[in-house]
Amino acid sequence: MPEVTIEVSKDIKDLVGENGKAIYIETLKEVAFKRMDYSKRELEGLKKKIAFFDRKYNASYEEFLSDVPDTVQGHDDWIEWTYLINAAEDLSNRINKLSFLMGK
Repeated sequence: MPEVTIEVSKDIKDLVGENGKAIYIETLKEVAFKRMDYSKRELEGLKKKIAFFDRKYNASYEEFLSDVPDTVQGHDDWIEWTYLINAAEDLSNRINKLSFLMGK
């Protein structure tokens, strides 16, 4: 497991005292909870945009890739849809890591 080093001012170190490690762990968990909520909302937004393209082309992304329309709109949609798919995958991975940090 990687080790994390945190530099804090002397005042903060004096404030947390001997329980510093436990406080820092709890702080990280609290940040993870807040980040998780934000990330889940962001992922839902991406999924709605992906669903728009699913409906527009009446096809999944994979099906669309096999027959991208040879038009400017088709190309633009391919770029945006690809971005959305990749962003959703990255965000899902982040959510999984946050879940691990939160002990879930």
